[in-house]
Amino acid sequence: MIREKLSTQKSKSAVYKTAKYFNKEDGCILFESNIYTPLNASRKDIAKSISQSIESDVTDKKKGRKHSVRTQHDVVSFHTNDNITPEQARDIAKELYEATHKLSNRKYALGVHIDTDEVHVHIVWSIKDFDGNCYNVGNDYRKIERECDKLENKYGLIKPDNRIATDIDRLEKHPDLKGKSESVKKRAIANAINKKYSKKLPSSNERMLDVRGIISNKQQMKDVLNVYLASSSTPSDFINQIAANGFNIIHNGKSSFSIQHEDQTFKASELGLSYKTLKAKLGDDTGFEQTLKNKHNVKKYEDCSIASNEAEPDYMKKIKPNSVLATKFKFIQHNDKVEYFYNSASSKKSFEYFKDPSKVSFHDLSRQSAKAGIQRLVADAKPPQSFTVNGPNFFKKNIWLEFQLMGLENKGFKLEGYKPTPADLDELKKIQEHYASMNKKPEPKPQPAPAPAPEAPTVAVEPPKPVEPVIAPPVQTTPAKPVEPTKQGEQGQVAPTNDDLIDELMREFETPNHIPVTQAPTEAIEPSTSVQPVVDELYTLMQPEPLPEPESDKVEGDYSTYSNDELVEAFEGIQKKLEKTLFTGNSKSDIAGHRYMDKQNLIYERTGEVKRQYDLRQDFYKVFDEIKERDPAAAKQLEQAFKAQMANKRAVKFDLKPQLNK
Repeated sequence: MIREKLSTQKSKSAVYKTAKYFNKEDGCILFESNIYTPLNASRKDIAKSISQSIESDVTDKKKGRKHSVRTQHDVVSFHTNDNITPEQARDIAKELYEATHKLSNRKYALGVHIDTDEVHVHIVWSIKDFDGNCYNVGNDYRKIERECDKLENKYGLIKPDNRIATDIDRLEKHPDLKGKSESVKKRAIANAINKKYSKKLPSSNERMLDVRGIISNKQQMKDVLNVYLASSSTPSDFINQIAANGFNIIHNGKSSFSIQHEDQTFKASELGLSYKTLKAKLGDDTGFEQTLKNKHNVKKYEDCSIASNEAEPDYMKKIKPNSVLATKFKFIQHNDKVEYFYNSASSKKSFEYFKDPSKVSFHDLSRQSAKAGIQRLVADAKPPQSFTVNGPNFFKKNIWLEFQLMGLENKGFKLEGYKPTPADLDELKKIQEHYASMNKKPEPKPQPAPAPAPEAPTVAVEPPKPVEPVIAPPVQTTPAKPVEPTKQGEQGQVAPTNDDLIDELMREFETPNHIPVTQAPTEAIEPSTSVQPVVDELYTLMQPEPLPEPESDKVEGDYSTYSNDELVEAFEGIQKKLEKTLFTGNSKSDIAGHRYMDKQNLIYERTGEVKRQYDLRQDFYKVFDEIKERDPAAAKQLEQAFKAQMANKRAVKFDLKPQLNK
């Protein structure tokens, strides 16, 4: 049983998207919430109700201080051999969060998913509880791990092999530490923990790929570099060897560095090759920093591009809002090109998009960047259409892989300039099988044919008592992998003392005193008692067929879904709140100029009113972009009026009136 924090939601639209995801039709088998939703409502209406209810608490000043984070999205997953039903998974997750977060005293919604081999529960809970207090518990993962351990004992669930909180609890009770001072205890426990977790376990994503026969790029680079590490005499010797064999060293300052090979760049710490690790294995090296400076080299590849033969592309056509290009990248538009940057790193340019000829020129050569660049071209092109890729073979391969995974050939597009090898075809097949296994729906276990069961009630008053599991235990075809702890605590290196004591503690780790669970329970687990029966009356079960969507498809914050009247209303509402003096450009700048200055100043920390005005300006730009998309003439008039009012020193507030053609 593992609990993992996935994300936090800082806006109403983010809460809506998250609620819509975990209540998705493809995968979610059971949904519950203590937030009121209309009976027989569609999934979209349920997500709207949840986001609106959470947002109402944030804007209610009587319930406490304002906060940026609305909700947190977590997942509780169970082992593949935990023979439990979705109802039992739901009850156990609720019991966990009642013990750790007082779930009955805050708004929440959850969905039980069976779209992977492991039954797992997605849960979104409000940061602010019913008393108006915000959740602010430091290092709560240890408290949560301890509660997971109790529930595993209570319900006979399979335990993870590694869990830091459990190890610490066991070490604190070790008889050899009895009577020792607190400083000696802490030092001995820290050393024992550091020894056990000195080799960090692979990430959950890497382990998932490994189970399906796919070796991650990070692991491939680790395997190659470990060969050079084994033959190195000093840290500097290791750097010299890999630099002479095609790896590029990027010096990040002092003893910190990254390693680049073709399109992959990883920090040394991510590869388990930081100077601290090298020093422990190869000894101290006073000249290591100078070696990094001498070998510093960032490889840049010329003419990495993909071009279209479209004579007159529909330049900068609107793209799908949930695409990688829309969610992971931002852009700055110039007269002759559009520059795309990563959202997570404002200074990291991904690619440039040119209109004449229609071409994407890449600065970042990763597969994610390749996918976004292809999406940009495809959005503006019309099939049948051909694209030509240029650059080194590894880059062409990335473009080809994404092209195939997007299924563009079936849509009438062609890719020229690269011929895949048999190894490429094999890699593509494995990736497609990996994606298919993530989205598969497990077949329900055949049920006996007793008397017909009564119809499912529309309101769940009590947790249903399962008779038999509805999920067939999957056949395990690969050896079990160690389960990664939910969070690794960063431990400082402590000088070793009490060597005999530490060795004794390590022997304790080698022969743990708990009995591992090797078989799944044969009897059905009793469902946990509902914490608050009044809340249960609000639970609504999934309906087999959703009702027709309402006429209005408006999604708060997604202005492409607004009608013209709603768009004008949103524009007028935002501009009334804007302060002229807090715009970052000068008085002669147009809207694009102010937007550009906002992007350039991302490195500065914003707080208070400055932060609020910055967020308002981003909404202002988005609404203006949508107006420009629908009616360029109206947008041009608005921009002229905007510049005039910025130059008018007497006008304190904006008074812009968009007039869109119906």
